[in-house]
Amino acid sequence: MSIPSFTTYPELETGRFRLRQPRLEDAAALAVVYGHPEVSRYLLYDDLGSTKATSEKLARDLESAKRGEGFRWVLCERGQDVPLGSVGLFHWNARDRNAEVGYVLSMPLWGQGVMKELLPTLLRFGFVQMGLHRIEARLDPRNAASMRVLTRAGFQPEGVQRENCAGPGGFTDTALFSLLEGEWRRDSSSDAP
Repeated sequence: MSIPSFTTYPELETGRFRLRQPRLEDAAALAVVYGHPEVSRYLLYDDLGSTKATSEKLARDLESAKRGEGFRWVLCERGQDVPLGSVGLFHWNARDRNAEVGYVLSMPLWGQGVMKELLPTLLRFGFVQMGLHRIEARLDPRNAASMRVLTRAGFQPEGVQRENCAGPGGFTDTALFSLLEGEWRRDSSSDAP
C-alpha cells in the first residue's frame, strides 16, 4: 500500500462539529480548556494551562503535520470558530500503518455524546484516508469515561504500563487500547467502504 500524502490540512465535519487546522491564535482559548483542573486531571503530558505552553504545543503540532506525522485538529461547533478542545491522530508510523488517537474536550461538552459523534469520522479518516492498520489510544487508567468511549467504539484493552508517565503529581500508569482496521471494517456496517 502506498503512503498517502496530504497537500492541505484536512478539515473534518460531523452533524454538530468540525475539526479544523489549529492556529497559534487558538492558544489562549485552548489554554483555558486544558487548564481546567477536571480536564487536566488525566492528561498524560505537561501542563498546558498557560497560553505560552499551549502556543508552543500548537507550533509543535503544526510542524508534526508538515512532517507527515499526523494531525491534531481544533474542535469547534459547525459554523463557529471558537476552540472547544482538540482531537488528533498523531505519532503516525507510515511503515507500520499505525497512529495514536487522542482528545481533550472542554468540560461543558462532557456527557454530551461528543466523542461518540466524532470517533466514527475520525476512525474513518484514519483507516481510509491515512491507510492505517491500527489505531492506539493511551490514557490514564483512572479515566473511566474515556475508557467507555473507546470500548463503545470497538477498541480493545491491551494492558497497563506501570508508572511510565511523570507528571506534577508523580508517576502515573498508562492504559493501552487499540482498534484494528479489520475490526473496524467488520463492526462499522455502513461507514466502511
